[in-house]
Amino acid sequence: MLEPGQSAEISFCVTQEEMELFQQLSGDHSLIHTDAAYAAERGFPAPIAYGGIMLAKLSQMVGMHLPGKFGTSVSWVITYRNPLYVGEHAVLRLEVVSVSRSVGLVEGKFSIQAGDKRVADGKTQSIVPTDLIGDPTANG
Repeated sequence: MLEPGQSAEISFCVTQEEMELFQQLSGDHSLIHTDAAYAAERGFPAPIAYGGIMLAKLSQMVGMHLPGKFGTSVSWVITYRNPLYVGEHAVLRLEVVSVSRSVGLVEGKFSIQAGDKRVADGKTQSIVPTDLIGDPTANG
């Protein structure tokens, strides 16, 4: 049963292969993601990982873990705080903040951390079958 306070985490590390696959899929050849000299000129030690790859990890979280394979995303909001680089270990954590059994709505908040660095954070909304949401009137 989905209830406020539930959380899940996944760890990931963006690879060069994922960068190349995303570039091919998206058609995004922005220099900040592809050119080390350009990134260095702008004060970054290396090209920045695509934000779309982080969104793909969020899709994995929402679709497979919380709320899971029976949910359908209706809204995501993401704010990028700091860059993530190829090979940098990151953790995506999502927590359920509210549920509505009457409409099957699950709201969550998430963050992506790389060590002590907050890379991104935001909110999600998904709809799920109402029988997956805990009954707030039930006595536990």
